[in-house]
Order: sequence, then C-alpha cells, then structure tokens
Amino acid sequence: MSKLPFAIRNPALLDEFEPYLVATPFNLPLLDPEPFGMPTPPQNVLNPLALSSEPFLTLLHRLDGLTFGPEGMPMPRWVFFDCSEMPGAIYGLARRASTLWPGVRDLFKLPADFDGLVPVSMYVAIPMQRPGQWFGHNLSSLAPVFNKLGAVPLDLRGLGSLTKGLALQAFGVREFWGATQWTSKALHIHAKFGPLALQTAYTPAHSEHETLTYGFHVTEAALRASMGDPSVVLARPPVDFWLDSADVAGMIALQDRIEAGGRFVIPGAPRLGATGRAEVPIAELAAAAAATPHAGV
Repeated sequence: MSKLPFAIRNPALLDEFEPYLVATPFNLPLLDPEPFGMPTPPQNVLNPLALSSEPFLTLLHRLDGLTFGPEGMPMPRWVFFDCSEMPGAIYGLARRASTLWPGVRDLFKLPADFDGLVPVSMYVAIPMQRPGQWFGHNLSSLAPVFNKLGAVPLDLRGLGSLTKGLALQAFGVREFWGATQWTSKALHIHAKFGPLALQTAYTPAHSEHETLTYGFHVTEAALRASMGDPSVVLARPPVDFWLDSADVAGMIALQDRIEAGGRFVIPGAPRLGATGRAEVPIAELAAAAAATPHAGV
C-alpha cells in the first residue's frame, strides 16, 4: 500500500528505501521535507556545509559516476558542490548499508564496517530567478545498474520517476526547465510529467550539441501522473512527426523553426524506431496556443 495519499506505480519502493534531503541551512527553510505528507527522517536531512555530511556526499558523487560515467558526463566534485549542493537541493531515496546486497556494497566501494545511509537515487535542481522556477540538474537512479547486476531481488520500476516527482514537490517547483540529450533514456521519465515545451532542439552552448531544452508547469496532476497514479490522465496533443535521436540535421531544422517563432512540444515517450534507435514524438502547437506565454510548459 502506498505511503502517499494516492496510488503510485510501485509502492514497494517506499517500503524498501527511505527519503533523504541535502540542503544548506539557508535553503532548507524554503523546502518541504514532507512531500505529499511523507516525512524525511530528521537524521536524513543533511547539511552539505558540515564535515559530518562528507561520507554521504561522497556516496552521492559515486552515484553520479555510476549513472553518468558510462555516458562520459560524470560531474567533477567541485561542480557537484558549486552547482548542486550550494545553490540548490538534492532529494532521493536510500537504504542502510547493513541491509544492502553484497554486489551493491562493492559498487560503492564501501568499507566492511560502514553502516551509514547509501543513496540509490537522487534528483538535483537549482532555483532560477523567478520564484518557483527551477532548473533540473541531475536525475540519477541505480535501477538500470541493479538490473544488470541481477543480484537485487526487488522490482525497481519507477524509481527514477518517483524520485523526481517527490523532489519537485519537496522543492516547491512550479515552473520546471531541464536539458537532456535526444538519446537519453531519461526522456521516458520526463515525458511522464506531460507535454514538454521545447526551447532548443540543438544546443551548441552545451558541450553535447545534440541536447534539447524543455519545460513544463508543475501541477499536482503532473506529479501524480509521473509517479504512476492511474486516476490521473494528462492531456497530450497528437504527434505530428517523429525525430530520430541520431538525426542531427533534423534537430537543426527543428531548432531553426523554434527560433523563427514556432512552438513545439514532446507530447509523450520515445519509441524504438525501425533503425533500432529511439525516435522522439514532436507536436506543433497551433498559432493561438503558441502565442500564449510559456505555451506548452
């Protein structure tokens, strides 16, 4: 049974893992450590400025490396502090080391006598200029790694989307912006929150040019839908075309249309194309909708 006041896709995750929150003392009062009424244990609220938090912060950095290292985009430790822990907040799910499976302890390179909290997921976001407006910095979930290990006797489906949904509620996000790559499997998670308004389709300002920038309004319905509440159905426009995740020319052409005033959204999750590559659905908004500020967000 879900520990939240609504049904979610995989309620067993909240029985197996416990929430944590990382925030500075001056950011913490602006956050909600009980998203949707689910409390974060006081001992799991960590101050990144305190020496006592160093072991857990080291494990968070290791989690980032396990998630993004294979993709060539792990965060340097200073970026983690400067762009995550200091200006923003980190929320995720964790498990006590004494209850971890041997293969997972090895992944984190834990000392034999370590019995602290070990993160299995995290969401990092940074506040922007307008109150309630945040930029998503990092979504990490060890579900794919655990599945490859084959030694974790748990159903981990929905771990990433549950983490992001709870984090956005904890941070008080009302307008969300993010950036990811067209090939990223995380697009499946991001699309659960509803149509994603494209701001860029090809982004040379990013080190990975094949990056898209997107946004959406954060509503309770969007959060509940992302976590798998079957009673919530979000409105989604029909697909106009599919963009191959390796089609750089198509990305640039779409970017040109965006810069010319066109407004486009990703209305749903990618699909596997005939080429074996992911294809991302694209919907063009009508002129009237496109003229509305932040249309599609």
